[in-house]
Amino acid sequence: MLAYAEWANAAEPNSVCSAENIPYPEIPGLHILSLTANERKNYTLEPNPTIGVPIEPFTGLNFCNVSVVYTHLGWNDTIYVTTYVPTQNWNGRFQGNGGGGFVTGGGSLVEMTMVQSLILGFAVSTTDGGHSDNILEGVSYSNSWAFSSPGNINWPLLVDFASVALHDMAGIGKAITTSFYGTSPKFSYFYGGSTGGRQAHMIAQRYPEDFDGILGVCPAIYWTKFAFATIWPQMVMKEAGIYPRPCEFKALAAAAMKACDGLDGVVDGVISMPSRCRFDPHVLVGKKFDCAGVDAVFTSVAADAAQAAWTGPRSSTNEFQWYGYGKDSVMWGPMGPLATQCGDDGDCAGVWFPISSVWARYFVAKNPDLDLDTLTHEQWDDLFWASENEYGSIIGTADPDLSRFNRAGGKMITWHGLADQLIPVNGTVEYSNQVLKRDPKAHDYYRLFLAPGADHSFDTGITPDNPLKALIDWVEHGKAPETLRVSGPNAYGKEMKRDICEGLLASLLYVVFGGNDLLVRDDA
Repeated sequence: MLAYAEWANAAEPNSVCSAENIPYPEIPGLHILSLTANERKNYTLEPNPTIGVPIEPFTGLNFCNVSVVYTHLGWNDTIYVTTYVPTQNWNGRFQGNGGGGFVTGGGSLVEMTMVQSLILGFAVSTTDGGHSDNILEGVSYSNSWAFSSPGNINWPLLVDFASVALHDMAGIGKAITTSFYGTSPKFSYFYGGSTGGRQAHMIAQRYPEDFDGILGVCPAIYWTKFAFATIWPQMVMKEAGIYPRPCEFKALAAAAMKACDGLDGVVDGVISMPSRCRFDPHVLVGKKFDCAGVDAVFTSVAADAAQAAWTGPRSSTNEFQWYGYGKDSVMWGPMGPLATQCGDDGDCAGVWFPISSVWARYFVAKNPDLDLDTLTHEQWDDLFWASENEYGSIIGTADPDLSRFNRAGGKMITWHGLADQLIPVNGTVEYSNQVLKRDPKAHDYYRLFLAPGADHSFDTGITPDNPLKALIDWVEHGKAPETLRVSGPNAYGKEMKRDICEGLLASLLYVVFGGNDLLVRDDA
């Protein structure tokens, strides 16, 4: 194996950025419809304003933008794969990139996933999965591609989104890179978070030879179950007929932080031992709190809803359905499980999480006009189990057998914030424990890190500084990461730095023994 310094600048493109010089990729089962190539010199990529992430414009980019359009004959799908290949200083690596929400990937996410690695010298690819790459669809209460006709699921596009288009992207992207440089990538990586984190796990489970290294963040695995956790508190408030103000949930979370922050022996604005946090919001019912400068009183409905969010959904017979969220999660924010919207008259209404609402109405009920506010608890149960029964094998991404990925020599890092307000972190803990149960040596190729204080994003809260570098060191130099360096603001805005420890064994302690002492190491 060549060391990085030996080949980092050795390969330069042996052809101009022209479609005539890049042959159609030959991928079994795919029919290529077109290939275009456009050179970008000293290019400036402006961040997509719809995403709302404060990213500075990327300047001085030099790359060849290759777009391949293809179909699976008989599926009536049309899929776009976009590949950026550096026109100078290629580092010999390829990276596939994931999406978010119902977006498989595509142009609307390039600045969040592709460009950072392009700047480092990677050739990078993304796929739209055959449907819209508009990130706004991820926060919409409608879906443009769920049905092939009214009430009939568009199975090819769902399968493309769930798994197949990811494998296609890997083959097409690496073929384009090889054609452009005249040599194959030395190493291939995949990077994604949320839906992209689910995609990362799906690739390891079903296409274990596609990538040498996989980085999957806050993964949306157990899709068919966790989708209901995000809307369970809305059911609780709906049944009560009362929707508390966001300030009340914020005050409850602040009280939980005060009660549980010091359980690890230090008061630092982070709940590092959530399984030991036994705070009961009902102890505050009837007591006063400050709501944006106005005196208010804690209500039983707010306590019930917060407790439901923290413990997770239960059936009409009180059976466990899925996990809840950390007590320091900001669940009252936009699209959070406890989100409510209040008018000038003080009346509030619930806000159903769009992705879960679409999943329940379009894919499970197959009725976009279904009014979730009219569901009985028994009807809720029917939807929950129908989701798992019909779609678990398609998009659930819960297979703990990573033996083929291990035999292929793959390495995977996943990290998940304990304050994630959209995907319950204990779902990821559950998965990693199942992997470890099946193979006690799984930490040799699959490592989980849990990040106290980090929410559902790549860079909010106390998040890992450079997990991709840790993955590269593991894949290319055999240096397995024992810790990840994290930094960022705590709940009170104070900047912190710390190491979080590799957590497959620690996550087992987190669930079984009620502690996660091994997860975090603070700076002295």
